[in-house]
Amino acid sequence: MSFIEKTLPVEYLNPIALSEGNSKSPLYQMHKWWARRLGSVFRAITVAIFSHEDESEASVWRKFCDGADLAGKIVLDPFMGGGTTIAEALRLGCRTIGVDINPVAWFVTKKEVEPVDLDELDAAFRQIEATAGQRIRALYTTHCPSGHQADVMYFFWVKVAECRACGTRVKLFPNYELSRRDHINVCFCPRCLHVIETAGYHPQTTCPECGYVFDPRCGVSGRGMFRCANCGEEQELLDAVKRKGTALDLEMHALEGYCASCGRFFKRVDENDLAEWQKAKVEFERCRDTLLFPRQAIPTEGRSDPRPINHGYTHFWQMFNERQLLSLSILLEAIMHLPDQNIRELMLTAFSDCLDSNNMFCKYEIEWHKISVFFGLHAYHPIERPAENNVWGTEFGRGTFVKCFEKVRRAKAYAQNPHVRLTNLRGDRFNKRTGEEKIEGNLVETFEALVSTDHAALLLCQSSEELVAIPDRSVDAVITDPPYFDNVQYSELADFFYVWLRLGLKDTYPWFEPELSGRPREIVKNEKLDKTTDFFNQGLRRVFTECHRVLKDDGLLVFTFHHNKTWAWEGIGELLLDAGFYVSASPVVRSEGKSGFHSSEGNIKYDCVLVCRKRQRHALRPAVVSEEAILKDAVTWTQRTMASGMAVNEVDVFAIVMGQTLKHYTASYSNGASEEAQASLLSLLTKMEALVPSMGDVQHVVQHPPDSPYGSQVRQLALLIMESRAPYKDVASA
Repeated sequence: MSFIEKTLPVEYLNPIALSEGNSKSPLYQMHKWWARRLGSVFRAITVAIFSHEDESEASVWRKFCDGADLAGKIVLDPFMGGGTTIAEALRLGCRTIGVDINPVAWFVTKKEVEPVDLDELDAAFRQIEATAGQRIRALYTTHCPSGHQADVMYFFWVKVAECRACGTRVKLFPNYELSRRDHINVCFCPRCLHVIETAGYHPQTTCPECGYVFDPRCGVSGRGMFRCANCGEEQELLDAVKRKGTALDLEMHALEGYCASCGRFFKRVDENDLAEWQKAKVEFERCRDTLLFPRQAIPTEGRSDPRPINHGYTHFWQMFNERQLLSLSILLEAIMHLPDQNIRELMLTAFSDCLDSNNMFCKYEIEWHKISVFFGLHAYHPIERPAENNVWGTEFGRGTFVKCFEKVRRAKAYAQNPHVRLTNLRGDRFNKRTGEEKIEGNLVETFEALVSTDHAALLLCQSSEELVAIPDRSVDAVITDPPYFDNVQYSELADFFYVWLRLGLKDTYPWFEPELSGRPREIVKNEKLDKTTDFFNQGLRRVFTECHRVLKDDGLLVFTFHHNKTWAWEGIGELLLDAGFYVSASPVVRSEGKSGFHSSEGNIKYDCVLVCRKRQRHALRPAVVSEEAILKDAVTWTQRTMASGMAVNEVDVFAIVMGQTLKHYTASYSNGASEEAQASLLSLLTKMEALVPSMGDVQHVVQHPPDSPYGSQVRQLALLIMESRAPYKDVASA
């Protein structure tokens, strides 16, 4: 038996996972990917899989901290996404196989693990800085209030809608604030746009230029509505879009700049700033036909999110203004002239990542004094007051190309010298080097090359429903994080990056030739694309069946899972049974942080690590499952979770109970599930769900536990929820 089937050292692991969830390691920050899992958790899983049950927790934890040599082991991730499994397994010396149908995921993982000479990378950056960098910086210049030449950090824009009642062009300001810092508030006058500094917030601020009195925090738009400042008519923003027939116009009204002599400053845009904007527009139109920017239409068929289509955007390029498109094209052209393919692709990674904060869907965070990234949420979210970033970068600022290059460089330096983040007895966090490990892989193109090459990685951009490149019984472990039904529409989101990356990669990789990243066999649930629950289940069943084929008879399939709906747990259980697996263990570990996006409703903070073995092929026998045993395991893992410094609530306990139910139920079957078996699984899950105390009933359950053999366990769960009592609050971060 493997160590992971006995336990997992969550008392040590959970605080580290919480810390990483709030600030991921440099490698996993080099490019956006959605629902990216924690490196610390997948490192611990990998170490525990290849440790024997007789080893102590202390011994296994030393391997986590000091390193473990797993050379010769072959690990497969059929849904590699952002590459966490691949990176962590390579770091431990494994040979790895990563598969993902999305080209952006494939490319990001490739660049995470591909070795590079950092001196050559730096030289390439200096080359781009001397050419494209100088041209782009010239597009973002201004004068500070003292008259010095200065760099623009951010231009502030506002959407303008026409009032249906009086025809007034209404600037859709949700408020009139620019900054809150050091007890100094910066706002601007709604009438003349004059920028005003005040000592704190004043609900009746008087403009010193025009005398207008206003509340800086009370604008005219919000929650999809706006009010005409002239006639007072309330109306829907989307109605204004429909009347116009295209996306709403934008007007530039202010900027934040950086002066080498005066520091950071805000000001109303002046005639010179507006003239420079017009020059950039003219230059864009002059070169438009030869510029490098995507021309694809935003797909409308089968969209799960109507945005940005219903806001009037029809093409990807419309999500950028002319100065951004001109700057990005200059930058991309310079990158494409780099002779070394690996260096060029790493620069493309930085370029692609900077798109997240260099578009007209980003807002300025007035309390943090920096721009927000587009995909802070997993959605296309148009805003009324976008901020235009400096594409190249200044002394300060977030998300510029310079900053994104620095992220890539830090990631590659970390890959050459990785560490783990630990906590000492005083609670201080520190980084510890893990032996001689490196997160670098020798990329190969065949399985035969994989088994004959140390630290090898075979990365495939395809569906995992047919893994013909992998022989039967050749993989030691499958470690993955499968798609979770309809919670993340990966290709719909990834298209934003794909259409730009395609410009630089379509002549090199055939999977970047199609116009968009979506593929017919992508395993997601999307009713609008006729990808029903049955489609999702059939696809996932075929992947699990392929995992069963390529996995050695004594190998393990291990994946993380949480969901707040019983039907999802039923579906996973059925799929595992049909594919020939049973769950031998279900330890519970901290999930990716405060934003558990795998949960469509209710933020579950913990994953069940479903450890699965191949089932013996003999006659089906009825399940004999003890509800008391399920609840005892649930109590144990809830207690261990709290002992690690974490809090739990009823949604977390629900997930823990569901994981233990799957373990006990699937282990009681020895052959493929029948219809009767499937129905009984749903019945058991539903029964166990009803036993999870709700937040409103915990006190009643404590005082009046069920009169049954498992009543004491239900009462214990209620007591544990009461002890935490603060929903979605982390004890360790409090």
